[in-house]
Amino acid sequence: MTYRQLVDTVIQENKTVLDKVDLQELDVLIEEIGKAKTIQLYAMGRMALSVRGFAMRLKHMGFDTYIVYDTTTPRIGDGDLLLGICAVTNVELNVITCAKEAGAKIGLLTAHPENEHGKLADFTVRVPGQIFGGDLEVPSIQPMASLLEQSMFLFTDIVTMLLIERYNVDVKEMHYRHTNLEGIPHAFA
Repeated sequence: MTYRQLVDTVIQENKTVLDKVDLQELDVLIEEIGKAKTIQLYAMGRMALSVRGFAMRLKHMGFDTYIVYDTTTPRIGDGDLLLGICAVTNVELNVITCAKEAGAKIGLLTAHPENEHGKLADFTVRVPGQIFGGDLEVPSIQPMASLLEQSMFLFTDIVTMLLIERYNVDVKEMHYRHTNLEGIPHAFA
């Protein structure tokens, strides 16, 4: 395939995945983020890149947000939300189980809400990008879980925009909450 053909195919694959997201599941996610005392996010591998980007945007919007296992992450409990991204390994199952036992609400953004992880969750959002190549996934020409990883990053950026709208977040305040240690003179002052 040529570069242009690959671009068209990859973009269409992502659109197909994002179009399959259930809007009622999405609405529950938006509502639960708004209710949470703290939000703790967890993912592994390349999916962890997505989760860090989403955590950054949640922080910029003023949500009390952390990445599981970071040194500054507090204990989780009643009123808190654990958001697991992808959630298919035993490691993720352990994190979900511990958070559940601590009294946190569990939400999963995953291609497989029917798995053991999803059964422990309080709510799930199916983002059906290819991870294993099963019937419930949007197939991809890309290797491994690349489609799901890309779709998850796009999905969480779209969720960010929905949160801005739902909770009347001031984008200027988001800029103000962004780090000022990057050396950009007078940025958003």
